[in-house]
Amino acid sequence: MILITGAGGHIGNVLAKYLYDKGHHDLRFLAMEGEDISYVEDYAAEVVRGDIRDIMTVRKAVTGCDYVFHLAGLVKISGVRKKLIYDINVGGTHNVVQACLEKDVKRLLYVSSVHALVEPKDADVTEQLPSDVKTLKGHYARSKALATMEVLNGLQKGLDAVIVFPSGIIGPDDYKTSYTGNALDGYINSDKIQYFFDGAYDFVDVRDAVDGIYKAFKKGEKGQGYILSGSIASLEDMMKNVEAVTGKPVKKRKISRELVKLAAFFAPVYYAIVGKKPVLSKYSVDVLFSNCNISHEKARKKLGYSPRPLADTIRDIVHWRLKFKKQP
Repeated sequence: MILITGAGGHIGNVLAKYLYDKGHHDLRFLAMEGEDISYVEDYAAEVVRGDIRDIMTVRKAVTGCDYVFHLAGLVKISGVRKKLIYDINVGGTHNVVQACLEKDVKRLLYVSSVHALVEPKDADVTEQLPSDVKTLKGHYARSKALATMEVLNGLQKGLDAVIVFPSGIIGPDDYKTSYTGNALDGYINSDKIQYFFDGAYDFVDVRDAVDGIYKAFKKGEKGQGYILSGSIASLEDMMKNVEAVTGKPVKKRKISRELVKLAAFFAPVYYAIVGKKPVLSKYSVDVLFSNCNISHEKARKKLGYSPRPLADTIRDIVHWRLKFKKQP
């Protein structure tokens, strides 16, 4: 039996289908009570409902499993609900590690984030964790670093675990509409002006990330971490790729860094008032101004990891989003 936590997420649902197509039909999902996982549930032999923060629920989910893919986590770019971020990302990972040790799981594959890694000013980002998590920008990044350390602590107690660090995930099958997917929706359905600035980041196709996760699970060395990055793109690059697929110009207007930083300061209040999922925050702006030279050389050499071109990903996103939006 293989357990997937977070199977309802973007990476999780793509991973579940990937594993099923590989012949792994003994899949168990751990999902929150009331969480809609209808789009992925057909791949599960069993679903355990409960909270990753509850050790008894996690023990129940892990019992009888030989392997665990731990993806469950909370992604927040707004800086609100700080305690919940740590409770789920760190406390939940602690519970998974503890249960894996108790139930003699053969291997844990933990999906961390490149945001958990050291960001040097004049060198590539590699698989190096910070000595002090306070140097990382934002509570999400800190929580993922601390969660990664929980896995490393498990290794010291005899756990067989491998860690992967994906960069910015994009791609089709984004049923819950991630932050980046929300921004791309705006470009695809460009009824309103889309504002952009000079920021850029490394984005990886969710399907390539999942392929890298599986390769790390099968071939990764115990205790090792592997970055799963893709290619660097600016916001304008993303818009141009969308235009190339749709054949329609995106209504866009460039703004200065100073103005976008000011807008990000007031963004949380705006999104709270209108009740929309944020696409802009101080954290997201910091990320787009950060070092995006993220090396997946280790994964390429050790795992045979090879991400596809960004243009192919954007093409498939546009086609999937247009199809998905038409569904009742």
